[in-house]
Amino acid sequence: MYVTKSIELDYGHTLPNHYSFCSQIHGHRAKVEATVEGEVSDKVGDSNQGMVLDFKFLKQALMTKVHDVLDHGFAVWKDDKEDLEFIVKRNSKVLITDEPPTAEYLAKWAYHQIQTELPGGLKLNKIKWYETPTSFATYTKECFRRDTYFKNIAHGKLFNV
Repeated sequence: MYVTKSIELDYGHTLPNHYSFCSQIHGHRAKVEATVEGEVSDKVGDSNQGMVLDFKFLKQALMTKVHDVLDHGFAVWKDDKEDLEFIVKRNSKVLITDEPPTAEYLAKWAYHQIQTELPGGLKLNKIKWYETPTSFATYTKECFRRDTYFKNIAHGKLFNV
């Protein structure tokens, strides 16, 4: 069974190498959806009976690990030295990213933020990061497995994930 919770946040970013307006400092009203998979609890009398998990729990994880980190803040790439210096000087809430802060990267970042917050037996299936109401990137558990596999190959570690 799958359950999904969404939150919204406002953030700014810039993509310095982009050919168009995205190279300018600008902002978005993002919607972030987290989809969790697990078994519906059949424990009689348990507060989670009939649920995969309480939506309140998933909302709390999204709020503390994504919203509170980036809402009314700025995502800036560590290699964008000019904008990084300006943004850090002007903002108290800055997410410094390892890659340009595209919707694709932010979906991946949010996945990593949330996946460790889930109780045992539950798996984060995907994160959808809506940069606009009609444009989004999706990072899935398959993306995570692939990225982890190739990261471990690069570091000489091979094991099943």
